[in-house]
Amino acid sequence: MQRKMTTARPDYLSKVQAAGLVYTHDDAHSSAPQLYRYWRDDAYYELTPQEIEVLHQAATAVFSMMEEAGDYLLSPAGASDLARFGIPHRAMRAIRDSWNEEPAAGSVYGRFDFRFGGLTHPEPDQRIPKLYEFNADTPTSLVESLVQWQWFEDQPQLGSSQWTNMYEDLVAAWQRNLEIISRKIGAVPTVYFACSEEDTSHEDQMNTLVLRDTCAAAGYRTETIYIENLWVDEQGRYCAGENGPHIQVIFKLYPWEHMVHSENADELFEDMRDSGFDGASYRGGTIWIEPPYKMLWSTKAILPVLWKLFGEDPDRSQYLLPAWFDGQAPYYIQRLGYVRKPLLSREGADITMYLPDGGLTLGEAQGYGEEGFIIQELALPPVFRRADEATDVSTVLGIWMIDGEPSGLAVRESQGPITDNFANFIPHVISH
Repeated sequence: MQRKMTTARPDYLSKVQAAGLVYTHDDAHSSAPQLYRYWRDDAYYELTPQEIEVLHQAATAVFSMMEEAGDYLLSPAGASDLARFGIPHRAMRAIRDSWNEEPAAGSVYGRFDFRFGGLTHPEPDQRIPKLYEFNADTPTSLVESLVQWQWFEDQPQLGSSQWTNMYEDLVAAWQRNLEIISRKIGAVPTVYFACSEEDTSHEDQMNTLVLRDTCAAAGYRTETIYIENLWVDEQGRYCAGENGPHIQVIFKLYPWEHMVHSENADELFEDMRDSGFDGASYRGGTIWIEPPYKMLWSTKAILPVLWKLFGEDPDRSQYLLPAWFDGQAPYYIQRLGYVRKPLLSREGADITMYLPDGGLTLGEAQGYGEEGFIIQELALPPVFRRADEATDVSTVLGIWMIDGEPSGLAVRESQGPITDNFANFIPHVISH
């Protein structure tokens, strides 16, 4: 795995923005405008086919562990750990029902974040992918992950291929999931796609539109709506605006942890009791994608559970970092260094890295942490030299999971060890 430079396409900015990446730009007032671009057209990461296979195996193994952890958490044996997740009681029935539904339907995508420096990295521990976290409910960066294919098509001499199967896999995922849902409700639904109108960067909007496009390509009618414009009628049913049509199926790029505390939270989960989960007959409730059980995976509380269940398994634990709930970490972790993470946070916010030498690295303070924290053993991301600017960057690899299977790669790099909202997205190639 190597970081390489290339020549930026002269018209790259207009190309990526036309493809939906409207939230990257040049800073006209900067002497080094490339520092302010989210998308980097003049750099890329080269991975070998063997390294892609290693990442595929790691993501497959971790997803399997996630499934077993879900079963554990919803069993009597996992009750005490589940209590640490901070999930309101009102949501638990919907979580259990959606988890137990057979055949499984309603989950389309997610993204793992891994530490991995490549198979030839000088540090042996960097040669094995290690899970940082799972963006299971509202992952973004899908637009740029697809846009990188256009970048590769414009300069195919840089590599043999690219790991970007997400579009085709999403179409297949919608077909499988919605075929099951259609049989359940006895009709082919119009699928609504929602995000918040408060997103001024349009990142959520464009990611939502990509998902809508793949659903339409799967053959389904689609509509868009802002989450703020959803309406609950007198019967407690969700509608597309006041006096609008009843919504049978909706995808929302909006966090469950916000929805469980919303003004209509009680009505929301009462309505779900009629959505036909767990073999019950469908009685008109709205079916939400991603499903409620994603609350088990989208919190960092899942990380100490994974370590508890699989930390002593030599084959499976190789992909995990030791993790504990706050207050349960062993004393020796202070010598090795550790990271304190809020259960619910985004883009590195409110993370604190405690380095072995006593130093601290802080994520941006945004007020996360009310639900609690976890402790994860310090595992700094691999550092690559950014030769164009004579600086070092820390790199994190995102693996897209589509319908439970590894589907593609998203590479981000940041100025420091915490991947924050200032990180760059860098395309990749698979070597010849």
